[in-house]
Amino acid sequence: MKASFKNIDEIFDYKGLWDIPSKCGLKINQKEEQYIVIVSELYQNNPGTSITQVSCSLAKQICEAYQIPVNEMVYIEHNPEMNSKLSFYDEEFYLVKFDIENENFVKPKWELLSSAKIRDFLNNNDKIIQL
Repeated sequence: MKASFKNIDEIFDYKGLWDIPSKCGLKINQKEEQYIVIVSELYQNNPGTSITQVSCSLAKQICEAYQIPVNEMVYIEHNPEMNSKLSFYDEEFYLVKFDIENENFVKPKWELLSSAKIRDFLNNNDKIIQL
């Protein structure tokens, strides 16, 4: 049975590389037959693998945990602001597009998103994350 929900906001435990216990922020927003999944890097609060290193596996683990059909998920990676002068610690959002083979995610491609595009995904109705 497919899960029915509007919003989920939590810390998600997942298996990283070599099954190392890992954590990320997770927000799921259901818009009709589409699930907007936003995973956030936790940096120092993640004892394991970065979300970017296991995008395919993490997307699959989320689908399995919440019974989301793989073809109905929009997957976004969020790197929060780290209050650093280094530009790679600025807040960024990436739409990750996958090929789907045998119900598995493969060949991820990242597309940098603007805050305006994130708001478009969320229809400006829900405060999913602080922009």
